[in-house]
Amino acid sequence: MSAIVSETVRTCPQFYDIDPMGVVWHGNYARFFELGRAALLTKIGYGYDAMLASGYLWPVVDMHIRYYRPMKLGQWIDIVTSISEWECRLKLDFLARDAETGEKLSKASSVQVAVDMKTNEMQWQTPPILKEKLAPYL
Repeated sequence: MSAIVSETVRTCPQFYDIDPMGVVWHGNYARFFELGRAALLTKIGYGYDAMLASGYLWPVVDMHIRYYRPMKLGQWIDIVTSISEWECRLKLDFLARDAETGEKLSKASSVQVAVDMKTNEMQWQTPPILKEKLAPYL
């Protein structure tokens, strides 16, 4: 499937993101991708508050990151987040680029699944609320 909706967030690594080698520590990349995830979900009207109100939790069950070039202190970064799958699970794709040059720094993907908050059971079908939120983009 191709992306149906995307959102871009601009951010800048801070001192606390940096490791002793002078670059963003690899474990902090997920935090940057979370900024993109939150912005995209808010864009479609299904941010974390709306998720909770809908009765579904959406835990991340899988994540992959590919590192191309390091992020550095003070470097402005664009995080482009796209939804590439929404049937039976929610797959997000991330691209981190240098905001000035457009150079690709890393890419990642994450998979989330719907869990009914009342029964704590994973849903094998896309909940109607997600289909409703994505309808304007399909």
